[in-house]
Amino acid sequence: MKEVSVDSFECDRLSTCCFSGHRSRDLPFKGDLHKQGMKCLYSTLQLLVVEAVSDGFRTFISGMSDGVDLICADIVRQMMISKRYGDIRLVCALPYREQYNEIYTALDKYKYSIIIDSCSERVIVSEKGDPERYKLRNRFMVDNSSRIIGVMKEKQRGSGTLQTLNMAKRAGIEMKIISLLNNPQLYVDTDTGIDRKLEIYNEKNLPL
Repeated sequence: MKEVSVDSFECDRLSTCCFSGHRSRDLPFKGDLHKQGMKCLYSTLQLLVVEAVSDGFRTFISGMSDGVDLICADIVRQMMISKRYGDIRLVCALPYREQYNEIYTALDKYKYSIIIDSCSERVIVSEKGDPERYKLRNRFMVDNSSRIIGVMKEKQRGSGTLQTLNMAKRAGIEMKIISLLNNPQLYVDTDTGIDRKLEIYNEKNLPL
């Protein structure tokens, strides 16, 4: 892993995809991947990343907050290890250097450390004392991407995810967004044979 500044960061925007989504507390079952609904969400995110690679995306940017950011970053990390997907790149965009301290559970701290150690590049977007640090992180991801994969609760005011998706929509970025509201199967705790196909919004019908 190498650290690069925002100014020296380079990527081909057309082949770069970023992630956005809620933290664990706002996900089904608080993000517990042992629950059936979260397994379904994980599998769908995995399929969306594989689809992006098939579509020619080679660089993936994660904002590294707990929840969707860490889940997606770990999916890319495992794909890099497998060697089945060619030369793909994981970039960790940190809002500030000490972000690790805001990760609460021991498991997420472990995942965070593993991902940071194995990522292609780390970019420190701002300083801890900057009140705009998360917005700057989100802007960095959007400015360097042409597709965004995300998970959203509709009309969640004050959400960094909603802020990022609105940035992406205004920038005309292609959007692959899983709606928590419109996919009740994500809140099922046992495998009941439900339809696993989730509704995924694209940029044409995303109600932001």
